[in-house]
Amino acid sequence: MILGEPYSDISLLTIKNCTVGYSLKQNKNLEVLANLNLSVQPGELITFIGPNGCGKSTLIKSLVGLIPKLKGELYFKNENLELTSFSERAERIGVVLTEPVYERNMTVKELVSMGRYTHTNWLGSLSKLDRAIVDESITKVGLRVKINSRLAELSDGERQRAMIARVLSQDVDLIILDEPTAHLDLSNRMEVLLLLKSLAHEFGKGILLSTHELGLALQVSDRIWMVNNQQQVISDIPEELIRTGWLDRVFGNEKISFHPWSASFEVSSKTSIKAFVRGIGILQACVVRLLKRMGVKVIYESADQKITIDVYEQDQKIVVDNGSKKEIHTLHELQSYITKLLQEA
Repeated sequence: MILGEPYSDISLLTIKNCTVGYSLKQNKNLEVLANLNLSVQPGELITFIGPNGCGKSTLIKSLVGLIPKLKGELYFKNENLELTSFSERAERIGVVLTEPVYERNMTVKELVSMGRYTHTNWLGSLSKLDRAIVDESITKVGLRVKINSRLAELSDGERQRAMIARVLSQDVDLIILDEPTAHLDLSNRMEVLLLLKSLAHEFGKGILLSTHELGLALQVSDRIWMVNNQQQVISDIPEELIRTGWLDRVFGNEKISFHPWSASFEVSSKTSIKAFVRGIGILQACVVRLLKRMGVKVIYESADQKITIDVYEQDQKIVVDNGSKKEIHTLHELQSYITKLLQEA
């Protein structure tokens, strides 16, 4: 399914009527994702999201030639990838998989140099140009000071940047990554995604990566591929997926729902109690968050609410009215008071 798929004469990757999955015995196939029509353009970062087991890794591996597709055609700049060898494909597409294979005693420079081997002579020796490209790739990912460090000495985030430098040294236009932020802490996840975004926007690379980091994907993606509940891949910009309710339909359930105003998931209300909240500022935002966390339905227009809460940012006070008014001065106190009201309900 294509919603916001851009039109371009210079697509780096074009997927035409593709079906991916696995060949079984007796000439039977297990189709995972079918009838895909998608593209990756120069200078854009695309994140690929979907529920666990939906087929993201299967498509990624099919695109890079690790498993054969079942149907359809793949093109790199109008060149049919099926007619290219594995080494020729490596000259066109850089790949970073979930579990990279490397020797822990290898240095950053040695790892990144491996990306040049498809460009070297039959002896595999690096030219002066090759060495310059290796150094430039390491500099682009911010690892210049670690160039001679062993991979075992790097943090998880630094090792992932080293893997990205390796594909940069291949001098390819298209980079495909499978879960590049897996096992990284929040700051390193964001650092890696911002690095990939800069490679797309500043150097014109096409970047496609699969991820479970929905919140971060909404912040950094130029476009998102999302597998829906019918095993179709929807392609659109983040704001359209929010506006049209697709994120809630795919990821929401009876316990959580996607809130378009905050562009985040929220715990569904556990009670029938409604609270009408008035006020602006950080304190008001924290009050709303606290109420939702506790399962209270927050409304922003006076209706049949049981509780009315006025938040005064300047005075740092909260007035709760549930028939009688109570003035509260801390969020701790508010939580205790709401707990009492819920127990009495």
